[in-house]
Amino acid sequence: MTATLDLGLAPQDDDNITDWALDQFRTRYGPHITKDSIWEYTYGVMHAPDWRERYRHDLQRNLPRIPLAEDFEAFRSAGREMMDLHIGYETVDEWPVACRVDGAPDEGGADPDAYRIENKMRWGKADSGGEDCSVLHINSRCCLVGIPADAEDYKVSGRSPLRWAIDSLRVKHDKPSGIVDDPNGWHEWADEPFNLILHLRRLVTVSVETARIVASLPPAITAPSATDTDTGEQ
Repeated sequence: MTATLDLGLAPQDDDNITDWALDQFRTRYGPHITKDSIWEYTYGVMHAPDWRERYRHDLQRNLPRIPLAEDFEAFRSAGREMMDLHIGYETVDEWPVACRVDGAPDEGGADPDAYRIENKMRWGKADSGGEDCSVLHINSRCCLVGIPADAEDYKVSGRSPLRWAIDSLRVKHDKPSGIVDDPNGWHEWADEPFNLILHLRRLVTVSVETARIVASLPPAITAPSATDTDTGEQ
């Protein structure tokens, strides 16, 4: 049976890991364990498919229970790598997705309007009539082509990062107030609209690399528990 821990998050502590939790991890894995490594391990475990399936209902109403997995380092290393990706998503390397403007390859040489969102970005259309998630239309002139299928494997609250981008980066009109929320004027995109393309390519990198890391994780729960009320005192 895999023991699980309530980490006892302590809001008054800067690191939010109690000394009690640190002692439990050191007893299980050795004196080299630090509070930072526990956070990295926890981030890795919380992406483990078997852990997410086991506690899918609990996660909607309780604090997560963290298993003491067989391979601490596998989850710590994966957690650290994913933290770097997710925290630094604005500066990760771009995935080499082709950008096309007016049907021709483009790397920022077109006029600024070529990269602006007209209303809402949309996926390409497959021959079957469904979505072709290898193509993302920025507007009627510009699209990204060759998005890998793995970019849809990593989801946050049921949607991939690109789907979040499609839903959030769109022109919105509030009729009662007349206010227009236009993402083309946000951040660096107002003066350098091609930065939107760079941003989307980085989201592809985050998605594909996260999916790769998650696929490489070992089981977090080595054996099914008899009950979902494990306390860590086993």
